[in-house]
Amino acid sequence: MPIKLDDPNALEQLTEKLSKRRQLQEMMKEVNAVIRSSKSDDAKIDFIMKKCGKSREEARNFLHPSESWCDPGFAAWELANNNQEIGRLRKRIQEVERYREAAARAEKEGNSEFPFDGGRIVDNVPANRLQIFFDRKPDADVRTRLKQNGFRWAPNSGAWQSYRHGYTLDWAKREFNAEAIQ
Repeated sequence: MPIKLDDPNALEQLTEKLSKRRQLQEMMKEVNAVIRSSKSDDAKIDFIMKKCGKSREEARNFLHPSESWCDPGFAAWELANNNQEIGRLRKRIQEVERYREAAARAEKEGNSEFPFDGGRIVDNVPANRLQIFFDRKPDADVRTRLKQNGFRWAPNSGAWQSYRHGYTLDWAKREFNAEAIQ
C-alpha cells in the first residue's frame, strides 16, 4: 500500500524502508565481493548462508547456478534496481518533509486562494487537496474538463477537489484565469 504524504507516520515508514534497502544493498555487495574472492567454496557457502539466511543447498546453487546463462551472486541489475529504489525513497522523504513544512506554514498563515469569475481555487495544504469552489453548479463541459484533469466532486466539502500537485494547480489557474489573493 502506498505511503501518502499526509499520513502522520509517513516519514517513519519511509525511513524504515530506506534503512532496509541500504542494508540489502550492503549485503548484496558483500556477498558479491566474497564470491569474487579467492576463498574456498566452503568458506563462500558458509558466508552466503550466514549473510543471506539461505540453506547450504540454496547457497551452493547461488554460488554455482545450474543455468549456464546465470552468473554467481547477485546480478548487476539487482544492485542497480535496489540503488534506484534507495534514491527514490530519499526523494520521497524530502517530499514528505517539504509537505510538512508547507502544512505548518498553511496552518499559521492560512491556505492560498485564487479567485476567478464565478468561484475560487483553494490550495488546502493540511488536507493535501486542491479544491475548486464554484458560486453555482458548473456546466457539463466544465465538469467534464475537471474530471479529465483528476478532480472529483466532494459533497462533504462542497467543492471539486484533487490531490495537490503543481500541475493540477497550474491547470486550474490557467483554466479559470485565477490570480492569487495579495
